Amino acid sequence: MLRLHMTRLLDKAGEFGDASVADVARRTGISRSTLHRLAAGTKQPSLPTLWTLRGVYGVCMDTLVYDDPHPSQEPPGAPPAAMAAQLTDPGADFDHFPPDRPRPRLPHPQGTGAHHPRPAR
Repeated sequence: MLRLHMTRLLDKAGEFGDASVADVARRTGISRSTLHRLAAGTKQPSLPTLWTLRGVYGVCMDTLVYDDPHPSQEPPGAPPAAMAAQLTDPGADFDHFPPDRPRPRLPHPQGTGAHHPRPAR
């Protein structure tokens, strides 16, 4: 499984004055939740994400990624960890779903509800 080498990314980002994931997100336009999932290894970096990081920080793509020889093992029948984490993450961005495919809908956890915008005053 391909993983983002977050330490190297943050070291390079530090050279540009970006000391946190929030700073990297602000400079690159990649959401903080995506960067956190990449750092946790629950999401593989996409080519556009790597290309953006390469362009912004001027680092070779092969410096940003490594092959994890021991990806986490999922129980049989369980959804992949990346999918499960994304579907249960309230801050998840679903920008990787093609427009012709519906977004997954999950029931809200007990005691919570859907976010409804406040009416204008």
